[in-house]
Amino acid sequence: MCADAKSAPRPWHRAAAYALTAAFGAAAFFLYVGGVRDGLAWQRGLAMRAISPDFVAEDIGSARQIPDFRLPDRFGRAVSLSQFGGVDLLLVNIWSSTCAVCREEVPELTEMDRRLASIGKAALLTIAVERKWGDVAHYFPKGTDLRILFDAEDEVAGGLFHTKRYPETFVLDRRRRVIARFDGKRPWHSDAMLEYLKSFL
Repeated sequence: MCADAKSAPRPWHRAAAYALTAAFGAAAFFLYVGGVRDGLAWQRGLAMRAISPDFVAEDIGSARQIPDFRLPDRFGRAVSLSQFGGVDLLLVNIWSSTCAVCREEVPELTEMDRRLASIGKAALLTIAVERKWGDVAHYFPKGTDLRILFDAEDEVAGGLFHTKRYPETFVLDRRRRVIARFDGKRPWHSDAMLEYLKSFL
C-alpha cells in the first residue's frame, strides 16, 4: 500500500536528514579521535613525569667530566671507564646492598641492559659500593649479564661521582660528561625511558 502523499518525505527532507546524520557521525568520530589523542598524550605525560631526571646539564660544554677509573668486576678483573670508548651513551648506576630500592631495581636494570644492547651505541654499567661479588650474588638471577664493578672504598662512587644516596644513575655522553642524573628508582625497562635515553644519541 502506497504512503499518503502528505506523509511521504520530500527529497530535500531526505537530503537534510542524511547531512545531519553525517555531521553528527563526523562530530562523534573527531571527538573520539581527539579523546584518544588526549588520552595518549596524558599517558605519555605521566610516563615522562615518572622518568623525570633530577639533573640535566643545561650547557653540555661545561658539564662535569668523569675521569678514567679502574674497579674490579665480579671475576676480579680490573675494568676501566676508558674500555667503553666505543659507547656513545653510558649509564652508570651506583648502588649498595643496604638499599632495598636498589635491590628492587635489578630486574628492570637487567631488561634495560638488554634493550640498550640492541641499540648498539649505549651501555649500562653498575657500580656496587661493596667488597665482592659473593656479597651481592644472591640479588641477581643466575647467569646475569649485568656489568657490575665493586667500589669497596667508595673512591669512585663518592669520590668521582659525588654520590650521597643510593641508587643514583648518571647518564654520560661520549666524552664521559654528566649530562643527566636520576636520584632513586625509575622505570628503567619502560619504552618512555628508552626513548628518553635515545634522544641523547
